Amino acid sequence: MRVLVVTNMWPREDRPAYGSFVRAQVDALRALGLDMQVHVIAGDRGAGAYAGDIPVLRREVRRRRPDLVHAHYGLSGWTAAWQPAPLVVSFCGDDLLGTPAAGGGLTPRSRLAVGMSRWAATRSAAIICKSAGLAAALPRERDRRRAHVIPNGVDPARFHPGDRAASRDRLGLDHGEELVLFPHDPRQALQKRFALAEAAMAELRLRRPGARLLQVSGVPPGQMPDYYRAADCLLLTSRSEGSPNVVKEALACGLPVVSVDVGDVRRWVERASGGLIAADEPRELAGALDVVLSSGDPVDPAPLLAELDQAVVAARVAEVYASVAGAVR
Repeated sequence: MRVLVVTNMWPREDRPAYGSFVRAQVDALRALGLDMQVHVIAGDRGAGAYAGDIPVLRREVRRRRPDLVHAHYGLSGWTAAWQPAPLVVSFCGDDLLGTPAAGGGLTPRSRLAVGMSRWAATRSAAIICKSAGLAAALPRERDRRRAHVIPNGVDPARFHPGDRAASRDRLGLDHGEELVLFPHDPRQALQKRFALAEAAMAELRLRRPGARLLQVSGVPPGQMPDYYRAADCLLLTSRSEGSPNVVKEALACGLPVVSVDVGDVRRWVERASGGLIAADEPRELAGALDVVLSSGDPVDPAPLLAELDQAVVAARVAEVYASVAGAVR
């Protein structure tokens, strides 16, 4: 089976972690024997890239003659909807949920992107959503019924429990600190709510003066397992999420998670018995962090990986491909 992947998220030299989950899924599908080709849209260089890429993609589809096109992210799906091959669209988060605006509601650009993503869903032969919450955000009942809920997988060869001291040595981190990992860019203030994380840590330090927030973003993907193993807990304070990869990767590495109730985080935390869900208020988050840091209970990733092993997820995606390959647009 020949598949052309269309994505606006793909690792490059200046952004090595950008779209690494898309690349990981492509690699896992290649391991199943599928012929996977990749077409990258430079969406971060301007919204016009999506419209400008339509004729380029149409020519590439005519040349490669894939059995289907798989678009990752709604705007990529919008571009891919203008070519003739059967289309699968994976929705990842703010393509259906939108991006919060400073004054409330969604940003104007985000509202437009959500509308384009919804239209792409209506034009697709199959829909993949990373969480049930994303599937519920599709406005048409017909689209909600045919959406496949398939989260991104985790590679157990990379993300697994390991030696905390060795990881701290490799990263140059103090062995005596209690480290709470915040794996997001603080500049995504409205979405990731770094201020809420800092406020929760200020409350926590009243009880645990040695606790420190370890903010990490944009590091090479190969370093992330060490950060998960080096930390004592992961903190997630996002306003909205689909199915955050950082939570699944952390749990797979044996790192407990404290999070607000967002996306599908509760499902994975409870599946792995790996942390607590708390109200999005600093004192509540600090209390949950204190409990998790005091317990020291190990996280068993086995129940999580039974569903999220990258190979298992790739097999489910391949089943979706088989259901639409060769369909007439």
